[in-house]
This record gives sequence, structure tokens and C-alpha cells, in this order.
Amino acid sequence: MTLYGLRGWTHHGWEQTLTVLSPAGLTEALLYMQSTDGLRTVQRPGNLTRYHEIRAGSVAALIERYGIQVLDREAWETKKAELGDVVFR
Repeated sequence: MTLYGLRGWTHHGWEQTLTVLSPAGLTEALLYMQSTDGLRTVQRPGNLTRYHEIRAGSVAALIERYGIQVLDREAWETKKAELGDVVFR
């Protein structure tokens, strides 16, 4: 499965985050990414899934485990626009 990620930080607690999108859609990506040790999964209606690191190194491990292609903000916005509403199904 192809997965793209955007790294970030929370404003409270300074947890490292990773937001994930996939051409397969939000639901399929969530089902595929079952091994999320050391992470809190945050899902809100109308938003992509975000993983919050609660144990150091967990975001990096998630990226490696699933081969997530981490994009910079510009590439992320381009990819999200390219995929359109598919990423939210």
C-alpha cells in the first residue's frame, strides 16, 4: 500500500505527530496500519488520521515499518489535491 506522511508537532505537550494519507483511502490505510505501538491514533470526522508519539522513536518506527513516504508541506498539499476526496473515504 502506498502511504504518504506529514510530520508535525502538537501545540500542547510537544508530541511529534504524523498525518497519513493514501490513494487507497483513509479507511483502508487505517486497517492496514494496525501496529502502532507507542502512538495514540487521532481520528476526527472529515480529517485524515494523525498519529501522536507517546514513546520516543515511535513515529520513526511507524514510518519505517510501513514504508511511509514523508513529504514536506508543499509536496503534501500537492499530493492531497492530486488525490482529492479519495483520501477521505
